[in-house]
Amino acid sequence: MGELEEKETPATESATQHESAEEPKETDKMLEKKEESIEPHSEKSADNKKKSNSKPTTPVSERKASDEVRSNASEEIIDVPVESDAKTTLDEENHDNGDDKKISTEDREVKPKKIPIGGLKLPGFFMKSKPRVDGDGADGELLEKEHKEETTSEVKLAKKDEKPGKNFGKRLRDFFVRKPAAEKQAKQQAASTGDADTKSEATAEAGPASEANMRTNSDGPPPKRGLLNAIKLPIANMIPKKSPDDDVELGMGKAGLASMETLDDSLKDQDCIDKASPKNNGVDEISKLKKTPSGEIKQASEEKTFNDAEDIQISFCQRLRSYKCSVDDALIALGILLFIFLIAVIGYVLSYETLTSPPIREGRFMDAVTGCGMVEGLKEDGAFAFRGIPYALPPTGDRRWRSAQTIEGIEDCWNGTLQAHNSSAMCTQMLGNGTVTGDEDCLYLDVITPHIRYDSPLPVIVMISAESLTGPSPGVLRPSARYSRSHDVIYVRPNFRLGAFGFLAVEVLTKDSYPHTSGNYGLSDIIAALKWIKLNIVHFGGDPKSVTILGHRAGGTLVTALITSKKAEGLYTRAWISSASAIYPGKSLAESEKRNQEFLQALECQDVKCLRAASAEKIWDATPDTWLHFPVDIPTAVENKTAHHEWLVLDGDILQEHPAESWKKEHAGDPVLVMGTTAHESHTEKLRRRFANWTAEEIRNFIESSKIGTLNLTDEAIRRYNATNYPALVSMITDIRTICPLLINARLQPSAPFYVVTQGAGEEQLAIVDADVQAIMGRYEPHTVEQRRFVSSMQQLFYYYVSHGTVPQYDPRRRVINVGQDPLSQSDYPNCNFWISNDIVPRYARID
Repeated sequence: MGELEEKETPATESATQHESAEEPKETDKMLEKKEESIEPHSEKSADNKKKSNSKPTTPVSERKASDEVRSNASEEIIDVPVESDAKTTLDEENHDNGDDKKISTEDREVKPKKIPIGGLKLPGFFMKSKPRVDGDGADGELLEKEHKEETTSEVKLAKKDEKPGKNFGKRLRDFFVRKPAAEKQAKQQAASTGDADTKSEATAEAGPASEANMRTNSDGPPPKRGLLNAIKLPIANMIPKKSPDDDVELGMGKAGLASMETLDDSLKDQDCIDKASPKNNGVDEISKLKKTPSGEIKQASEEKTFNDAEDIQISFCQRLRSYKCSVDDALIALGILLFIFLIAVIGYVLSYETLTSPPIREGRFMDAVTGCGMVEGLKEDGAFAFRGIPYALPPTGDRRWRSAQTIEGIEDCWNGTLQAHNSSAMCTQMLGNGTVTGDEDCLYLDVITPHIRYDSPLPVIVMISAESLTGPSPGVLRPSARYSRSHDVIYVRPNFRLGAFGFLAVEVLTKDSYPHTSGNYGLSDIIAALKWIKLNIVHFGGDPKSVTILGHRAGGTLVTALITSKKAEGLYTRAWISSASAIYPGKSLAESEKRNQEFLQALECQDVKCLRAASAEKIWDATPDTWLHFPVDIPTAVENKTAHHEWLVLDGDILQEHPAESWKKEHAGDPVLVMGTTAHESHTEKLRRRFANWTAEEIRNFIESSKIGTLNLTDEAIRRYNATNYPALVSMITDIRTICPLLINARLQPSAPFYVVTQGAGEEQLAIVDADVQAIMGRYEPHTVEQRRFVSSMQQLFYYYVSHGTVPQYDPRRRVINVGQDPLSQSDYPNCNFWISNDIVPRYARID
């Protein structure tokens, strides 16, 4: 390589000549050292080092080593070690001797027996074996090298030949493995010295030693290490570092071995010629040399090394099966899986509402679909309220005193989206103080739903409530948005016609309709609402196959009659009736028409046109007082049972037979029915003001003057009830008017549970008429532990029945459920048999 080669190459070879004059052939010695360097045990490496330092090996040992190498593998790649200290030796000799002159070619020539197959690669230089003339070198040996330098060069060449992406899995696994102690000691030793060559040699020696130790201990259990220590290892372990001798020409690393070629003896007399490529300095040629079983050294450019072939033979599945997972690896993998699972669950929960229900607009508006178009509801206390949705055509004008007509034509629907934000007007009715309120155009309903979903429909509760069949309605039974959300149910409360608008049966109306019938218009309204629910409730998140009708007081009376009608079959699933009337229509249509002629006379109308043209106020004024009020105290001696007005009628269309006759047929619990009331249902503030300050003597005189006294039952009645105060007196009235008549109806249906609420409230501990439905709807205000337990028991009874259709506490052998603090079954209700046997019950039962 020009003049620089002529200056430095002779000095190096001259120094080598004196140091290794009597040593054997360097090629065979390197083969022997190559075999020793691949041994896994550190002790063997140490012995070889001692031998190389003490004295040169004999030719016999060299031949034995060559035979062992050929027996272990059919062919072997020769990696010639680097003479790393050649330049250092040269510089020291030149510095000591002060010789700066050129050394002639004759001074460095030695006549070798065989031409050497290697040379030196120095920083910034390249020296390659050349054909020599006769008289070159004595045996043409290479420079003598230390064993540790040879090991270092082999490791570097192995790393250099390795592809960047190869064994990435091993480096990934090594990331979680602690560094061997030998490597740490080598680093500490290298750090303590300032020489860069010493550090590199220490690292090179520690690498094979640590690998040998790992291979030796691979059969035993893996060392225990903590999870934190495993993940604290530097990421740099996974990234291959750039070799310091990548660019030796820039002087940034140690000298490496140059490439070798097999030279023929005929070239001995030729001068050394540098034929190496300046790009790679001959380094790539090392990997292309191999040793055949016959001992020849030749190019192996197209063949793979033994280690590469071994890597290819092992498949990925085999490596995966052979991998031994430690406890830390398992914990890390488990933690990652749990984290992914948690993220997936959170995402699913957050997106579930959006995926299964319509979106909420502006945080408060929700849309739903009906048969007539879209309706818009409002968010209310965690639920969504749709108020004022029409379910039938307005019963005004020519549709007054006709059965409810469902909305079927598009001309009767609305355009766009109906804003169902406000409560609809109540049907025209008379309040307890005689005030008339409401509107005839009232066939609307309210829907309260916790959410709108199609994949998990909820049970539906239809509320039918009124204190009497003239009003007020709905009374205390109103839907609760909070309880809709907490119990996952949907409340529907429809309006229905009351008074003469809902139940008037007269001959002129019968002749004007087809089929020829009149009356029970309020029942037709409820049937139309049930049809609307069956068709549309699914779009509000409800289940049309799980519809429970909840009737309270006069609403309970309507529900009791309705469940015996064939018109309502398939429109509901079960019914819960609270404090209903026990007297149901027993008069035929013709008889009712005759009784109602007095209404036409008061209204001064004799045809249908006049009736439908009359104002609502005029119709209420024409209603007789005996149709509006019913006595609520003990039956008087002159009370005429047949004189009471009955709003319901056997019209032959909706009601074709008396409910009691229908119950006797034993429907085997289909539909399911629950009946009940409270222990002081007849209590009113008016009655309290009348009897609150009465003494025991005054109460006795009052009972003696009633129907009970005329039957000589006063003493027995006072003894049974201890009738000395107002609570005892109101309990007696309730048994006669409500509880015992209902118990008779319940006995006609063995599958129908019957309950009585006995838990009282206030100073007098009265179980008032609204106690059960207030507890069900969450409006009961408990003040004691007993009252809180009562509310919980009542809600458990009702909502379990709504969801499952059964009452767990009901025992057919113990028919009455006494709901105090807890629901307790008992065989019968006390004192009812006494009133039944004396023909007080059901003769004087309350009529709505």
